[in-house]
Amino acid sequence: MAVKRGNEQPVGDWPTITENHWYALSITSAVLTIVAVVGAFLYIFADGFDGESDTKLAQALAPFGVALFALVTFCTISWRGSISARQANQSESEGRARLLQEGAKLLSEPTKASHVSAGVATLGVLIDSGEENYAFRAMNLLADFVEDHMRLDHGNRHRSEISGVMRSGDENGANTGRDIAFSPPERDNDYQYDDYTTYWHFIPGFDVITYYGGEFSVDVNYSINDLRRVKFIGTTISLWNNVSIDNRFDRCTFRACSIASVSSIASLSHHQNYRYAFEVCDFSGCIFSDVEVLTKNFKEHNNYFIAGNPPTLLGSTATIDWSQILNCKEQKDLPVKLF
Repeated sequence: MAVKRGNEQPVGDWPTITENHWYALSITSAVLTIVAVVGAFLYIFADGFDGESDTKLAQALAPFGVALFALVTFCTISWRGSISARQANQSESEGRARLLQEGAKLLSEPTKASHVSAGVATLGVLIDSGEENYAFRAMNLLADFVEDHMRLDHGNRHRSEISGVMRSGDENGANTGRDIAFSPPERDNDYQYDDYTTYWHFIPGFDVITYYGGEFSVDVNYSINDLRRVKFIGTTISLWNNVSIDNRFDRCTFRACSIASVSSIASLSHHQNYRYAFEVCDFSGCIFSDVEVLTKNFKEHNNYFIAGNPPTLLGSTATIDWSQILNCKEQKDLPVKLF
């Protein structure tokens, strides 16, 4: 079984023969061969030359000499091969270092869109290379760009391509381990046209992501329930399917979502009587864990369940008239009715 030490290559159960080892073996085998050849020569011819017997003895020892020369050749070739492999690895490492440097340089020119795109693509090569150390460094450079240019708004034109590259790195285990918070800029309450909505997106590669305010709309690449290390505070969650409302959501509004479960009504506490936390949401088959839901009225803003598929209250065997809490409809509303 192989194990890893830090960023080093895997270390197996068998000892590894290094370049220095092959060099020592080459020298040792050459010396032994010379000694063996000299010794054989002295053994055969020290007492003079006897044509028939000495010839037979030399022929008998010849295969051993050939084997020794073969050993010397093998050790020498392996030594040269180790040198070539080291040089190739060094050259490859230097090439990756240059790519990392070039990617960082291109990202440092945010006003030049083509340069940033080229930088993202360059770092993407490192992230997909399988070399953990360089992939991690490339991910951190992209995370720096996100922190510098997308903390207040995800309208940056490079957001999509950066998300795609960082998603690949995250899936390959190159998560940055960093926390990040996205929060819209302060608005001027006295300015009558200052009603701009900040739209957020999921950017993978971070350990924990916190969204403040704004709107987090559906992303076809993800299921919202799989985004476990995120926190939404005062955010509008829109158009997602099968949302499980738990401690990830704090005082959020859910718009045109299908709600799979609600673990606690307390997370919706900033909404008076909880009437405005949901807008055109489908609660068909939803599982409520909080008995307090029976005292609420979610009918306002067109929240509903499909006839024949009402919600359930976890652990309750009593008959509940869910039409007193939600609208009962024959078919699902379309999100277009919101606009």
